[in-house]
Amino acid sequence: MKRAILLLTIFLFAGLLTADEILTVAESSNYMKTSLYDDVMNFLYQVQKQSDLVKILPLTTSSEGRLIPLVVLSKERASRPVDLRTAGKAAVLIMANIHAGEIEGKEASLMLIRDIALGKLSGLLDHQVLLFIPVFNADGNDKLGHNRRDVGPELAGVRFNGQNLDLNRDYLKLESPEVRALVDVFNSWDPLLVVDMHTTNGSYHQEPVTYSTLLNPNSDKSLRDYMWQKLFPAVAGTLKAVHGFASVPYGGFVDREFPEKGWTSDALEARYGSNYVGLRNRFSILDENYSYADFKTRVLSSRAFVFSILTYTAKNIEVMADLARRADRETAARFSQGEFILEFKLEKLFDITVKSYEFVKETLKPEDRGKYPPWEVGFIMKKTDVLKDYRLPYLSLAVPVRSLKLPAGYVLLPQQPEALLDLKRQGIRVERILEGFKAEAENFKITGIELDKNIFQGHVLNTIKGQYEKATVDIPADSYFVSLEQPLARLVPVLLEPESSDSLAAWGFFNRVIVQQWSNRPGPYPVYRLAQKPPVASLSE
Repeated sequence: MKRAILLLTIFLFAGLLTADEILTVAESSNYMKTSLYDDVMNFLYQVQKQSDLVKILPLTTSSEGRLIPLVVLSKERASRPVDLRTAGKAAVLIMANIHAGEIEGKEASLMLIRDIALGKLSGLLDHQVLLFIPVFNADGNDKLGHNRRDVGPELAGVRFNGQNLDLNRDYLKLESPEVRALVDVFNSWDPLLVVDMHTTNGSYHQEPVTYSTLLNPNSDKSLRDYMWQKLFPAVAGTLKAVHGFASVPYGGFVDREFPEKGWTSDALEARYGSNYVGLRNRFSILDENYSYADFKTRVLSSRAFVFSILTYTAKNIEVMADLARRADRETAARFSQGEFILEFKLEKLFDITVKSYEFVKETLKPEDRGKYPPWEVGFIMKKTDVLKDYRLPYLSLAVPVRSLKLPAGYVLLPQQPEALLDLKRQGIRVERILEGFKAEAENFKITGIELDKNIFQGHVLNTIKGQYEKATVDIPADSYFVSLEQPLARLVPVLLEPESSDSLAAWGFFNRVIVQQWSNRPGPYPVYRLAQKPPVASLSE
């Protein structure tokens, strides 16, 4: 009886809590600790009890058995993607903790969920639906240790998930339950903008917030231009004027010894989430919070940054939706008439000012070698206390060096189940060819396969060399045609062009085919390029 009364008292007390009294672990510990998985779930359930604006849905179950929550905030009480279409609203997705040692995004997103759900910021839901994944890497989150060089808290989680995978390298190969489920969200809820929250590992500067967007050169230029020319200037202005936090585009000094040479962001491969989302014709923001700022500053500045983003999208969501729909239409209509960029070089996007410091050069002592990352060779540039602003070029514009004319579509030959499943999971439209036919096609003649020296994400990546040859070939029944006349066409050559750095071939999906058994001779590449659609019946799968 006493236990029942106690539980009832706790329940009634929880029901009376206000937004200010439901605190995150970061807030309640005066920013000395970060939340464990159970803390996150308990926080979310407390908020849900007090608000009909919140739905906590299961995203997936991690490899270690933790349910990862997808939090939906809407005035329509949306719990299914169809509810978005009924309401006539677009969704914005904020995800945190993909690298579970980078923790301020998790705490900031929990604070925003609370403040929106309990009324303080509910106006953000007037014209948009918000999706939050506050603890995406739930398994890594609870592996607390001295895992970061951040300025607090003392203990944080690890970068990798329960499979020892970096989830921000899994968007093309789809080996983790977390990223598979996230791509399912992209396919079903179709968020117009995805905000991915991280912590920097890079150069010293004063700005607590840095940001980037879809940088891969095969993404739609109009979406990139909108982010740099419209959204980021407005959001950065709000962040500074309203919240008092400075920001700068994400990157690091090109030359540590001579900072004036430039500031660069060189993570342009499709495997990174912000670029992958761009290749789906949707907007993306990479939020990188400054690791050398104290934990409280990192949490509050990242909260302010996302709040500033959501304030912007609340006013401009229809404009952004129109641009994304136009990108879908133009990709389906004209992408196949263009070229796929295989290699590129970085040039200046624009000039920026980075608020930083003066540095002094110090020789790295052999006994201190283990204290620094491997790219610190021979010397370190030590920050002084003297402030200095650097006006320098932002080198993040990918300029094509080698391109390849695109076909009408690709044929994936039979007996490639792993590749076929990956294409389908991406949401790419695939058609099974019902009868064999002859066609003039291009096939990649492999002349050499180079293996990386190191294991990366559980794979030894392939670099495939060769050239295309034209010939009349027999296309067998039960092959699959992947047309470029579809909105997700930009992903197709990323996955199927053998020389693409993130192709299925590079990740080893075709290893059993492209290397002949009992021989080191390259085998046939199991994909053809066609200049026109197959002339026979096919069935969408």
